[in-house]
Amino acid sequence: MLMLAAFVLPAPVLAAETGTTELRIVKYANDRTTILNETTVDYHWLEKNLPVQGDGVTRYYHQGPVFEGEWEKVHPDKPYDGWNPGEDVRMSILYKADFGAVKGTDLRDICNYIGGAREGDEIKTFSRDGFTKIFPYSIVYEPDPRQGPVVLCWYSGEGSGPDTEKGKEQGQGYPDTGYVAGMRLIFFADTSTNPWGWHIFGNTDMKECWDKKYWSYGGSYPSTAGTSPKWVSEVRIYSQEPPGSAAAEAQPAAGASPAQETATQPLAPGGIMGPLALLGVVLWSIRYKKQG
Repeated sequence: MLMLAAFVLPAPVLAAETGTTELRIVKYANDRTTILNETTVDYHWLEKNLPVQGDGVTRYYHQGPVFEGEWEKVHPDKPYDGWNPGEDVRMSILYKADFGAVKGTDLRDICNYIGGAREGDEIKTFSRDGFTKIFPYSIVYEPDPRQGPVVLCWYSGEGSGPDTEKGKEQGQGYPDTGYVAGMRLIFFADTSTNPWGWHIFGNTDMKECWDKKYWSYGGSYPSTAGTSPKWVSEVRIYSQEPPGSAAAEAQPAAGASPAQETATQPLAPGGIMGPLALLGVVLWSIRYKKQG
């Protein structure tokens, strides 16, 4: 029985070694239950039918926690400031938040495809591992240049640099050809607030651009790295439209025909199949013994 289970169970583990390739997009009424519009697309469709952000050469970064020891190496004569307004503590960027030379689709364009959002709506992302992030309308639709557009990335021309934390490498290619962190949500910040001309969404950028309730932390340290979920598989718009209202219809690009999904959230790869397979093996073994 254990040998049979060993053959059945590895499949979900292997699936988790690749990125997500499909995206369910849903718009809800103000009861957060009634679905006004939905569709499911894959990254091929996103690349072909919606405007592409990034060029696969330009690198984009967020900023991780600025630890006291790293701060002192750069600013030995200044009091510690975990927000690092100068964006010059390199290891806080290169160790956890070098996200590679990515391309992707603006989250605003993705939302607009199923009817869009308006002031007061919220946009929530769901990842394969259960992680979620929620953003107000303003972050997605009215981004400050210091933050940049919110981009769901499905390709990286280059992976993370050599200083990246072991086990946190982004990979290179498409989600099923090597970009293991894809599809990943990344803020395409401008180069206005750092000394090297890098596209960094820094901790102070977050502080200045966002309402405090949306700030992200790594423990007690400010960290925009935590605003970038990987393995995104679903985007939900929680609108203010009442159930039964005439929802805006999707506007497919020429030749597009994304598949429609049911109202239930898709299971994570292998989420329940592994346990069911093992249960089947156990039941078969019990039945076999009884028959014997």
